[in-house]
Amino acid sequence: MAASGKQYVIELDGTLYKCSGDRLEQIEDLRDVTGICWFVSDFQGAISRTMTLEAPMRYTEAMVRKKLQEAGEFDEPVSIVTHWKRQKISNVTDIFFTALPTRLYLQYLEQTKSYEDSLLLFPLYSLLCCLLRHMRQKGPVAVVFQHNRFADLIIGTRKKVFFANRSVAFDKSDEQISALWDMIMSDIRNTEAENRINVGNVLTLTWLNSVRGPDWPDDMENRLFSMEEQLVYLDEEHYSVSFLKAMEMMSGLESISGHMEKVSYYAQRVIPYLNSIVLLVTLLFFLGYFWYARKSELVETELKGTLSQIPGLRQEAAVSEIPYKETFGFVRELGHYQKMPSFKELLGDISGALPEGVIVDSLKADFDDDEVKIEASARVRESFDMAYRGYQNFLYAMRQKGYVVSGSDFNTIFGASLSS
Repeated sequence: MAASGKQYVIELDGTLYKCSGDRLEQIEDLRDVTGICWFVSDFQGAISRTMTLEAPMRYTEAMVRKKLQEAGEFDEPVSIVTHWKRQKISNVTDIFFTALPTRLYLQYLEQTKSYEDSLLLFPLYSLLCCLLRHMRQKGPVAVVFQHNRFADLIIGTRKKVFFANRSVAFDKSDEQISALWDMIMSDIRNTEAENRINVGNVLTLTWLNSVRGPDWPDDMENRLFSMEEQLVYLDEEHYSVSFLKAMEMMSGLESISGHMEKVSYYAQRVIPYLNSIVLLVTLLFFLGYFWYARKSELVETELKGTLSQIPGLRQEAAVSEIPYKETFGFVRELGHYQKMPSFKELLGDISGALPEGVIVDSLKADFDDDEVKIEASARVRESFDMAYRGYQNFLYAMRQKGYVVSGSDFNTIFGASLSS
């Protein structure tokens, strides 16, 4: 496989190559290739250009076909592969395209459909346009791909293509190759003048038969730089090429193959990873099954041991007698004492009920289990009527405060005063 994990078939100047890793092999037909791959072709006689047309975007391709046939560039039906287009103003559209005979275009599509595995088809200028979008420079740049006696040139930015064209030399002699590079330099200068731009850098791609031309003037030579090259082998000979590095930058979505071919390609690319995921999930499932089975056995063993202990637990255990009577009696007494009035409260109740002029001789209070017994004696120096009325008022007042009079005694003492 190629460095990026892809297998490539490359068609340039009528010759087919199969690329797998760092190995190149010249082949006769696509049927000599097996496995999923990308097919990049210059479409043998196709032309790639930019145009500005007075037409809405949806009619642009039809207008391009008409202009090319009117100019005599094709004497048969033409198919247009659009790489980029943009509507400048109302009914004025810029377009960058590759045009080739419809007969040839259908032949390529049929080849990709009849391929046993998945194959994605890319025009050469799709790759060059992709390089423009990956350039870091903000201003316009030029990409030059010289191979055999051809040179493909594209000038633009990430968002716009100003110029695209293929130049051809009559043969591969030094003079013709030098003239080919002069045409490239002339196209760059003319594009700068016509569009009032400055091409900051000229990126060159190389292939097996690429030839570097003579030195350019200093102002052009300083703009040249080459893409990173890699070593490849063809028939035991090694070559340094950068074209494969450029191919690694492309996305499968830039292919002109149909939707089904794209879906099939990505499905086949993903299947090995899906198989690995399914295998991993299956392995985890079986490990989980054995782990839970072992866990279930341990729980079952523990449950059996617990069930075996239940008959012994059903026997009634002897309950030891708890000495609670003394404690309960003490607590009950505390409750009674808490409800009983204090001696201070007793004195207050009695003193509040006694009428004026009463002298208490004795007061006795006995606190029993659930009652308080009070004995009191007093005397009053008043007339009988006044004393008795005070006595009755005292008993009434005590009953009002909740006391129970269990016994009472009222005595009178008569005294006389004798004079001689």
